[in-house]
Amino acid sequence: MNVTTMLQLASRNTLRRPARTAFTAGMVMVSVALLLIAISLLGGIFGQILKDGIAGAGDVRIAEREFVQREETLPLYSNLGEVETLAKAVEQVEGVRAAEPRIMTGVTVTVGEEFGDLFARVIGANERYFVERSHLKDKLVAGGWFTGASGELVAGKWVVDQLHAKVGDELVLLGTTQDGSMSSLKGRLVGVVHGAGLEQAIMLPLERAQYLTDLPGAATELLVYGDDYQQAGVLAARLRTLPALQPRAVQAWNERDPWKAITGTVQGVMGLMIFIIGLLTALGIWNTMTMTVLERTSELGVLRAMGLSRPRLVVLVLLEAVAISVAGGAVGVALGAIPAWVLSTRGIHYGARIAADATIGISETMYGEFDATIVTRCFLLGVVMAVAGSLVPALRAASIQPVTAMRSGR
Repeated sequence: MNVTTMLQLASRNTLRRPARTAFTAGMVMVSVALLLIAISLLGGIFGQILKDGIAGAGDVRIAEREFVQREETLPLYSNLGEVETLAKAVEQVEGVRAAEPRIMTGVTVTVGEEFGDLFARVIGANERYFVERSHLKDKLVAGGWFTGASGELVAGKWVVDQLHAKVGDELVLLGTTQDGSMSSLKGRLVGVVHGAGLEQAIMLPLERAQYLTDLPGAATELLVYGDDYQQAGVLAARLRTLPALQPRAVQAWNERDPWKAITGTVQGVMGLMIFIIGLLTALGIWNTMTMTVLERTSELGVLRAMGLSRPRLVVLVLLEAVAISVAGGAVGVALGAIPAWVLSTRGIHYGARIAADATIGISETMYGEFDATIVTRCFLLGVVMAVAGSLVPALRAASIQPVTAMRSGR
């Protein structure tokens, strides 16, 4: 029996029980449509969260090993000296677009001369980091951006609200230097920003943060940006070959928390979702193909008696399942593509409040991801689920003995 004949038989057999075939194809259709929508939404949102978060955290982070080990306490004594020289050397590495020094430290802040107990986090960096990397200028809700005048600072909205401060007020920051002694700094509030991770932050030019922490020419971190954040591991490996970075920690974004944990969680959720949908679809296909094999026991026995080998009989049953899944998957792609496209173009609007209160950086509107790769993947998953569900019935059909099958009368 040649391939053409087997295809004809498979096509004919799918039409023997139209209602059952339509029901099974419908299961594949619903599964593929759900997979397309879910993967588009989850992949798009996660990808956008990564882009927003990595914009502030860098594709690769360079720091002293002790700083990484005690990162929660932000140990200023473990810092990168001569950081500008180090940044220039890093920017010569292939694939590096920019290297941004950053200082992060904790302070108490108040309005006026008296020291208060409101805790805030100081972020000190160059103008390029704030504007081009973190896009903080776009998150202003009051006042303006740095003008270059001495003593300017920008604060998160939560800090400003807690202090009952307003643009133009003088804020006093009390922190510590790298040797643990107390240090204070006065600054005029020129702008207020609103967004995830910014509410309890105070932004300072790098030089002012270095003065506050007594880190002249130094920084606690060097954030490296490449051409593609998904290639951060390759870039990190390349950076580790620099002699100046041998004793230091060089970490890609997916090697650092919270991104390391989030990546694992999202992959786990997507895997579980695919497994559940795939299991239900495979069970539906299994039920249909099992009933088909039982109803055609005698016919299959005749085919075996006429010389159809067991492997070809398995292929014949699998072809029926593939035909059903291809039809159902094609319709499922068409149905799922509409909401997936809407999610990718219009997105889901969460609002400024939810975006600002989130523990990780998210945008007010989150978009899905929709492209030919996702469509193809979901369609192929539908076919694979159908083949998996029909494998047991196909093997059962191949085990039928011709004489016994023809005597069964089914």
